[in-house]
Amino acid sequence: MILVDLDRLVLAGHATGYTVEEDTGYIGARVPTLTYRMYMDGPESHLNLGAFAAAMADLGTTMRLSRVQGAVAYQGSIWRSRQLCLTAEFAGEGALGDALDIIHDRFVAAPEAAPGSWRFPDVRVTGAEPCSTAPAFAHRWPHGRAGAVVLTLDENAPAGGARTAPVHLLRSWIPYLEGSHREFTVPPRTLAFSTP
Repeated sequence: MILVDLDRLVLAGHATGYTVEEDTGYIGARVPTLTYRMYMDGPESHLNLGAFAAAMADLGTTMRLSRVQGAVAYQGSIWRSRQLCLTAEFAGEGALGDALDIIHDRFVAAPEAAPGSWRFPDVRVTGAEPCSTAPAFAHRWPHGRAGAVVLTLDENAPAGGARTAPVHLLRSWIPYLEGSHREFTVPPRTLAFSTP
């Protein structure tokens, strides 16, 4: 039922979007942890996943891959995207800082970036507060074995029943969460639309 409620909040503009995640263990992590999401369709996505995993392999102590479904409003409907999320845990904040530098240098869409990189990568940091990121909140609702997650700048969840924890995001996500998200709504090649 929570997904129907979240769809309505997104369509009404009370939430910018949400994700349904197999692995929400990064929320509330005590060790420096970073998640990086990429679309799951097409060869560019697989190249992006391989390049990102290779870049993190020397820095992270643990890495795991999980599936995510994203949901945002697009032209009066809900646009759902299939994504992969690579979660990396680090021994310390120095390695996490190095990982964030790599993301800024190689995984933000640009001519020299890894194929399939997003213009505004969805990166979530917990267990540390790097100065290159901005504070936000992750609100999580159970959904079967998975969890539905909404990111906001407000500690109050947009719907009842959520567990809330602080996270840090790339600074490029802050205008999106403030409501200036027109640039984020350009869909990729393949889309899945639905209405509540």
